[in-house]
Amino acid sequence: MYWVRKGIIGGSCLPYTVDEIKKWKASGVKKVVVLPEEWEIEEAWGSVDYYFSVLEENGLKFIHVPIPDGYPPTLSQFEEIMEWLEGRGNLIHCVGGIGRTGTVLAGYLMVTEGLNANEAVEEVRKYREGAVQTMQQFEFLLSLEGKNNVGKRRLST
Repeated sequence: MYWVRKGIIGGSCLPYTVDEIKKWKASGVKKVVVLPEEWEIEEAWGSVDYYFSVLEENGLKFIHVPIPDGYPPTLSQFEEIMEWLEGRGNLIHCVGGIGRTGTVLAGYLMVTEGLNANEAVEEVRKYREGAVQTMQQFEFLLSLEGKNNVGKRRLST
């Protein structure tokens, strides 16, 4: 797990044990954006429902926005994630914590801090080397630059 903005928003790979989830909680995580597709979660946890129940048992709120590996979110998925995030303790995760996670984190920085795509990717890569892995993911971030919804918008704390 890594914080991109200490205590506010971070990223992670898919956890494989309850202890990893407990460490998230101990680090201040309150809300989790789950990006892997159902089959990816099932490979690690046996069942999507079981994984979600473990998150709930540990007092974590979550939203599941499945995105195929190597791809960015759609604009509507990204807007859904941005509307759901709030305050402190937000965690984004896919399987490796690099591509899909890095793309959402970079988009978050673009929206909340007014960074452009290059600045946002560079900033996320300070905390997770290789973040934003594919051209499609970077092109999504470039498309955000032209949207009216990207500007300085702070989440409530």
